Amino acid sequence: MNSFDKVIGYKSIKRELLQICDMIRNRTIYEKMGARLPHGLLLYGDPGLGKSLLANCFMEECGLNTVTVRRDKGGDAFINSIAQAFAKAKEEAPAILFLDDMDKFANEDSSRCDAPEYVAVQAGIDDVKETAVFVIATANEIRKLPDSLCRSGRFDRKIRIQPPTAADAEAIIAHYLSGKQVSDDINMKDLTKMMSYHSCAELETILNEAAIRAAFARKDSIGMEDMVGTVLKQQYGASEDVHHNSEEAVKKTALHEAGHLVACEILSPGSVGFASLLPSKENRCGGFVHTCTTVPDSCEAIIALAGKAAVEMQYPGQLAEGCGRDIKRAVNSIREAAANVGTMGFSLLDVESDHSVSMSESLNARSEAAVQAELERCYNKAKSILSRNELFLEKITEAFLEKKTLLYSDIQRIRSSTAKDSPGMAHETVSQYHNENEDLDEARKDRIRRVLEEHRRNRCY
Repeated sequence: MNSFDKVIGYKSIKRELLQICDMIRNRTIYEKMGARLPHGLLLYGDPGLGKSLLANCFMEECGLNTVTVRRDKGGDAFINSIAQAFAKAKEEAPAILFLDDMDKFANEDSSRCDAPEYVAVQAGIDDVKETAVFVIATANEIRKLPDSLCRSGRFDRKIRIQPPTAADAEAIIAHYLSGKQVSDDINMKDLTKMMSYHSCAELETILNEAAIRAAFARKDSIGMEDMVGTVLKQQYGASEDVHHNSEEAVKKTALHEAGHLVACEILSPGSVGFASLLPSKENRCGGFVHTCTTVPDSCEAIIALAGKAAVEMQYPGQLAEGCGRDIKRAVNSIREAAANVGTMGFSLLDVESDHSVSMSESLNARSEAAVQAELERCYNKAKSILSRNELFLEKITEAFLEKKTLLYSDIQRIRSSTAKDSPGMAHETVSQYHNENEDLDEARKDRIRRVLEEHRRNRCY
């Protein structure tokens, strides 16, 4: 048992911190090997990821006197307190000096990193360098800290704390639920897949809000309904109803979201963890589809256009409304890939080093022609995927209309059942998308040629 056992996950980080703890406790062993204790340790990452908790476990494991510095005053008083803290740690050596939220010590930006607070910290670190004082610090935004402070010699070890992995998130959720009255209908996999977790603190807050919701309703235990309602409200800002839209409008929204979901699942199986028709803070006109795994960039445009495709296939001759955000996302994805990654050949790469100079008219024309052609290609690909998986699309749409919100288990159950009724159904790989038959490729080239010719005819001098 060690002090880090209370922290769930972060195995590699805990192992690295334990190594430094061992060096502090057993210096002579390392000194015989010719190794010296690293100068300083900086833990950085987004708020709520457990940096302070890890730092406290580190200090507890080391078992040394600790002097902590937090910004609790301003101006000269705080600068003086920094100097006094280093002097106290030096007197009490061997000791640890803990600089908590160091990026909050001064209001700095990248153009000015010479605040007296940071100068005081640097002077203090240099003063205790040859003593038995070990400095550990935490920071949310390392970019706010001056390079002279973060460099090796002052902070030899810089460890980035990242959001928990899926496995860690499941363990964290189980830990926070252990002290709560939980219903038998709670599905841990669904819970993990539906949350867009960025921190341990966020997971704890969501589960606490679900408990509050259940208690307010005077329930005996927290059910899956409470979890889903809390996640919808806390993470997606979703309203509890569909604003009394007409039946046809709701059906079109269901079809639109089903198009996104089916394309996503076919191109990247198991990637959709949560989906709803309820308006969210990102999309007040419709629902959303949340992916719980990374979807290949090359599929993003197809998935973005699949909502529009699904509606227009069901309602021939009608244009799907509210797809502006999807089209913009598809266009941006295609442009980014063409200009920065070279997916359409090096001739469309934006290699201009001086970004203040606008793209040449010739390159701009070729680029826009290629983007338009690729946009049509992706739209046709989306329609092709939905046509080949019509039963899956139909069942997902029906499930949306019945439940409004679908969990990972709902989606996988529907996909499994439709796969039995559609033996030919199979996911399409990224390579299949890029290696389509030559007719489609020639059609794209012809479309680019026609757009360029139209551009030349309409050019004004």
